[in-house]
Amino acid sequence: MLSTPDSTTPTADPTTSADERELGTKVFLGFLFVVASFYAVVLIYHAANPPQAVAQTGGVLERCRQICMKYGLVSTGNLRQDAEAYIHAVHVKPLTTALSEILTLAEPSIAPSQPHELMNQKVPDFSLPDDLNVPRKLSEHGLNRPVVVVFYLGYGCSHCVAQLVSLEKDLHYFKELDADIIAISADPVSHTAERFAQYGRFGFPVLSDEDRTIAEQWGCFHPATEDTPELMDHGTFVVDRHGKLIWARRGSEPFLDNRSLLKVLAESQGLIPNPVAQR
Repeated sequence: MLSTPDSTTPTADPTTSADERELGTKVFLGFLFVVASFYAVVLIYHAANPPQAVAQTGGVLERCRQICMKYGLVSTGNLRQDAEAYIHAVHVKPLTTALSEILTLAEPSIAPSQPHELMNQKVPDFSLPDDLNVPRKLSEHGLNRPVVVVFYLGYGCSHCVAQLVSLEKDLHYFKELDADIIAISADPVSHTAERFAQYGRFGFPVLSDEDRTIAEQWGCFHPATEDTPELMDHGTFVVDRHGKLIWARRGSEPFLDNRSLLKVLAESQGLIPNPVAQR
């Protein structure tokens, strides 16, 4: 005997299934529309704001975008990885030979220093917190030995931290010359600590100058005026073992020529002849 279907058993409603399929299609098409709109906005922004059209005084992230566009770089979301890509894009060759060979090679020549208000003067001391909120004094690090002081725009974009990554790679050369390195940005202590937890620490102090007081003293930060917006530059400085500024560079991009820094440090300690002094 054939069983009779139970009248209480629900049967598929073809109308409901069609409605569900139609809703799913609408959701998918809506998602595609959102994605397409996002990319359209990005393309329009890039077209309306080419690198040469954006002022030097743009925000840090905008300036980073322009630098990356200049070298055809695309962010991967990994700042350390993107910093490595930036270093490679600007054709910075790693220093793999012995320090003595680096110092004795005539070429390439040392990058010249730029004029600076503190040149050949004793630089002002400062005390700034590191990522552990421990105060660090310049005078403690430069006690009877030279110091490289680096101002960077913050651990928020790849090219801003590229110099720190580059210095880390060659840190053993600087230690051979008994030189310290100190990096400074306006990042809060907590932000630097978060980045260190994510990407790892550097082998030198990274300090927080939130109000940019020290950056302003060293000519890397220019507060806004009635006519101009605020401006922050990358800065690299060499202070000799007597506390005097002997070399300075400032600009929109980080200074990645570690060979020049090593030669300046060696000359200041009499380890190689200073061609300028011999003239």
